[in-house]
Amino acid sequence: MPEVDERVMKFVEEALKKNPQIQLQDLYERTVKFDRAMGKLSKRQFNARYPLQVKRRRALKAKARSGKKGGGSSSRSKPRGAPATPPDSSRDAVRGVLLQFATDIAAAEERKDLVKVLAGVDQYVDLVLRGVEGS
Repeated sequence: MPEVDERVMKFVEEALKKNPQIQLQDLYERTVKFDRAMGKLSKRQFNARYPLQVKRRRALKAKARSGKKGGGSSSRSKPRGAPATPPDSSRDAVRGVLLQFATDIAAAEERKDLVKVLAGVDQYVDLVLRGVEGS
């Protein structure tokens, strides 16, 4: 799993707080000036590792503050025999685990990193089951 530099993460958070509409190119260039080691990352790797994570955390916090479930205006009902949705707390826990799994896969830079994440899928399964059982 790729390493995240917390100093860079804080820098990106502050930059996005000051200007949420900043273009990736500008943010990348500022970050490279802040820490030259970031120049080794492609823009795609940088975006997956830093700005997207900051935005995801903010969205989760905003959702938790508002207490709303994800909205959808679909008028379709659940198919017959569809399982009942788990209570919000377990649903949120499972959702968090699945988002973390997706994030880890997206952050895999090389095939060996992807294999390592997929080889540890049992850890994610255990976390999901804990989330479902915790309700």
